[in-house]
Amino acid sequence: MTLGDDFCVSRLNREWAWLRGEPVPTSWAIGAGRSSTDAKGAATLEAVLGMVAADPDAVLGSLLLLQAQGDEKAGRVVLQAMLGKLVLMARRDHSHSVGDYITECWLQLCQYPLARRPRRIAANLALDTRRAVWACSTKRPVSLDPLSFDELPQPPATSTIDVIRAATRLGLIDRSAGACLVAVYCLGLRSHEAAQQLAISPELVRWRNARSIRRLAPHAVALAAAA
Repeated sequence: MTLGDDFCVSRLNREWAWLRGEPVPTSWAIGAGRSSTDAKGAATLEAVLGMVAADPDAVLGSLLLLQAQGDEKAGRVVLQAMLGKLVLMARRDHSHSVGDYITECWLQLCQYPLARRPRRIAANLALDTRRAVWACSTKRPVSLDPLSFDELPQPPATSTIDVIRAATRLGLIDRSAGACLVAVYCLGLRSHEAAQQLAISPELVRWRNARSIRRLAPHAVALAAAA
């Protein structure tokens, strides 16, 4: 990370050091009606943050609901819970800063569709953030060459890039086709977003990916072994 990135993270951590001891608002109901988790034993915001590991969907879901009702302090706890993951994602991404990831994560948690996606909330927020960062990139086009691309976080996305790299090395697809697969299936970009990154049309993105999938399907076993 750059010096600016370190400052951004340090500033958030300093802010949290000031906030962590604040008492939990009496209006907060953490996990109520969702699991056995509740906020009765959580005297401070730091204690609420500590509850995330034990029951992440219940706690994060309750905080996101409070955020949606206008309580930004609840959203700040969610952002703190996500901060370590955001730093790791930014560290692997040579095209975007941790500030990009933090900004997009805040936007994503403010509009998170809790009723539709109540499970795997932390993972969904991370994936939504990564997609948004790349979709809103001001550095276009970005190289998504599968043989040199190294800007993904952790599995399962990593296993996908390994298969695409193997297919490219074996000559089953060319590097342009591999880049389309990386954009859509590793970064999670929509066709029009991938098209902007690759400086091609959305129709070409969809056509290349459909063709690649047809070509790779008969070689699934060999690709899994080579990945």
